[in-house]
Amino acid sequence: MFIRISISELTLISEMNLLIIRKFFSRRRWAEMARKSRANNVLILSDAKNMMWKAGLYSRLSVEDGDDTEQNSIGNQKKIGRHYLADKTDIVLADTYSDSGCTGMDFERPDFKRMIGDIRSGRINCVIVKDISRLGRHFVMTSNYVERIFPEMRVRLICINDGYDSSAPDADSSALTLPLKMVMNDYYVKDISRKIRSSIHAKMDSGEYLPSSGSIPYGYIRDPKNNTFRADGETSPIVLRIFQMRADGASFNGICRELNLEGIPCPGRLRYERGVTRAEKYKDALWIRGSVRKITQDAVYIGCRIHGRVMRSRVDLEKKRRPVEEWKIIENAHPALVPKELFDQVQKVNLRELEKRRHYGQRNSAEEDYRDLFRGLVYCADCHSLMSAGKGCARAGVHTPSRIFYDCSTYRYSGHIHCTSHYVRQEQIYAVVRNAIDQQVKVAVDIEQLVESIRNSPKAKRAFAEASETSESITAKRKRIENRIEGLLIALTERIIDRNEYEYMKAKYSQQLKALLKAEEAAAARRNVVQEQLAVTQEWLRVIKEYQALPTLTPEILKQLIKEVRVHSSQSITIAFNFSDPYRSIAELQSCVEGVGQVG
Repeated sequence: MFIRISISELTLISEMNLLIIRKFFSRRRWAEMARKSRANNVLILSDAKNMMWKAGLYSRLSVEDGDDTEQNSIGNQKKIGRHYLADKTDIVLADTYSDSGCTGMDFERPDFKRMIGDIRSGRINCVIVKDISRLGRHFVMTSNYVERIFPEMRVRLICINDGYDSSAPDADSSALTLPLKMVMNDYYVKDISRKIRSSIHAKMDSGEYLPSSGSIPYGYIRDPKNNTFRADGETSPIVLRIFQMRADGASFNGICRELNLEGIPCPGRLRYERGVTRAEKYKDALWIRGSVRKITQDAVYIGCRIHGRVMRSRVDLEKKRRPVEEWKIIENAHPALVPKELFDQVQKVNLRELEKRRHYGQRNSAEEDYRDLFRGLVYCADCHSLMSAGKGCARAGVHTPSRIFYDCSTYRYSGHIHCTSHYVRQEQIYAVVRNAIDQQVKVAVDIEQLVESIRNSPKAKRAFAEASETSESITAKRKRIENRIEGLLIALTERIIDRNEYEYMKAKYSQQLKALLKAEEAAAARRNVVQEQLAVTQEWLRVIKEYQALPTLTPEILKQLIKEVRVHSSQSITIAFNFSDPYRSIAELQSCVEGVGQVG
């Protein structure tokens, strides 16, 4: 990637990054980086002589790449990586990872996180990228991976076009230019973002900006030819009907019930049916109070184009809702679906309802409120929708407390036409959950004793010792084969053997090496299964002990122990635990111990 920068832009860079440059380009910093790099290289170089590197080829592409989209395409990056690996005898390509449409200003990318997981599991120990900008563009975060995280994990990093290889003897000198490239990458993204925002704001001011199809208000469709919205023949009558119902005094819930009874798709379901979104949660979505309220308050339906309701002030910050006075409102920007008089009438109705609510008297509170405790855990056993918590208020002037209950969200929001109520009081759920966890506490004493007896048994110790010896034997054979392959190249250069002999022997040794690598991975996998099974059981015991030490249930403990609480139509309740059957886990652990020695 080539960036043309004028003198004035360089001045801007120095102003924007003054603190960064002072910190990262001072003599002290250079010396610190050099010391770190030398220390890390000693570790990596000591391993590099007698090991095969298992590489992950990482590619990334996003809109911030601008005019370089073709040059930086995922396919092109993979092609460059494979071409680089063609003559590398010490590197085996284990997997490829690619994130398309992901910004380099953060590392919350699906395939990048998968790659880090493979590094932690030992599947790969080398990361290859086309250049450092593909790894990331955020200066501080990318520096953290290059200078601290990868070296601490003994991961070799190769940036092909930057000429950087963390295991190379001259890595110190090439590493000195890397921070400068990272600063330039960081500046490049922020500069592109600033220019794009400026262009979008200019289009917003002139009324020429059209959002994506997924952001077009319900009742409209895009009209890119005339750079505006136009009425959607299918949904625009529904919008007008909602306003008329509200003007006639219908409640938001009443409007939802009527629309759901008639099977009219809500905005989310309509986007799903039209292919605008693939999110399964919208497949059977229903009209809800919030959707109707939003429509009846939106001035877009009287022809106003509104921009800037939710924006981010900088590329690396989260989007935030803006105050109304900061919105950009362009009047008469598109055809109105609702007459101005009807819109104003509905706003008066909404205002009256708000005023009524302000004068409502406060009812008695519930004696116990477990809504925070069970938040996100209670599901309908039949339709598997998350159950909604409700408050049944005591009558005014009565001294009895209010009650907290749960019922099926599908039943509530479908106008009582889908599923059934599944009504249950919070006290019933609390009693069942508490009893189920107490039963687990009783079991935990036996499980802990069983784990210790299995782990300390002579059979288990003997199995692990044999497995370790077999694994070491396989590793030693693998290293001998690798040395022989290196010796073949020396023999060829010294003309002890000819090219045909070299190719024949190399193919033979490579086949043996592949088999040994497979056996080595299988042995490690068997050991890992035992360790994972043991870790799961120990984690369950840890959480149970933590629960015993607490005077009452907490949301944190509940989420660690329980996957979900299922309420049936008969009001019976079943608990799905995160740690299923502890005795089954012990049986699997015993089976793993018996099989761990069979690694040869």
